[in-house]
Amino acid sequence: MVPLPEPKEYMTYRSISVHVDDAEPCDRRLAFAARLARAHSAELLGGYLVPTLELTPFTAALLPGDVVDRRMGETADAQRSAEARFRAAAAQAGVASVEWRAPAGDPLAAAVLHARYADLAVIGQPSRDGPTEAFSAELAKAVVVSCGRPVLFVPYAGDYKNVGERVMIAWKDSRESARAVNDALPLLKGAKQVFAVVVTADDENLHDRLAEAQFAAFLRRHQVEATVRRLALPDINAGELLLSEAADFRADLIVMGAYSRPRVSAFVWGSVTQLMLSSMTIPVLMSH
Repeated sequence: MVPLPEPKEYMTYRSISVHVDDAEPCDRRLAFAARLARAHSAELLGGYLVPTLELTPFTAALLPGDVVDRRMGETADAQRSAEARFRAAAAQAGVASVEWRAPAGDPLAAAVLHARYADLAVIGQPSRDGPTEAFSAELAKAVVVSCGRPVLFVPYAGDYKNVGERVMIAWKDSRESARAVNDALPLLKGAKQVFAVVVTADDENLHDRLAEAQFAAFLRRHQVEATVRRLALPDINAGELLLSEAADFRADLIVMGAYSRPRVSAFVWGSVTQLMLSSMTIPVLMSH
């Protein structure tokens, strides 16, 4: 009998994309993504994507020459500054392989493509106010729903240097949750502790017990030991309960499915997903 080859380690991140813009939280996001790339020996891909109006030849022809020159100069200066900050963060973290992109055209479509061809996408938590509030919300929705990759959100406040040591999984017997856990395996395998929370409004039944047992067995097959805890939903929002549990566990990362529902021609977030995006206190990895 011919012996089978030794199994290869395949669950890792080989490339990590990070959204780069001109907002103040970007430098912390760059440092976070660079440390993550260094920890996984991954290539770091920086994408400069901002909500600027494209200066088309038709528009340029209608504007005075000095206005066109000034706008082009400001755009070029902003791109050079962003690239310098990206490369400095990568160098400080010791990332050996980097790639810089500043694509023209629709920034939302470019953000989806930028994320799709990486193993993990790092973007910022949608801002609550300011000139980029609407754009950051649309970017988050477009990337999560359309890129087909896990998306790791970094809160716009705080510095997160030890992400992935204590991971909380917001588990639900669903496609989105299963995707998120599988996508997070490189982080889960390196965690010191993993805690899974199942929030339910109903009494436990046979289907729930079987699903949770299979979930725990799936993790064990990947050398991830997790404590699974079922919580009945009290008189507070499920998202608030998850954030409370994450704080009690001293989690530094939450892993969860991203849920949305169609409305005619658009998607709207589910209530728990929306609350997590607006109120996250630690990084959150989501898959759709």
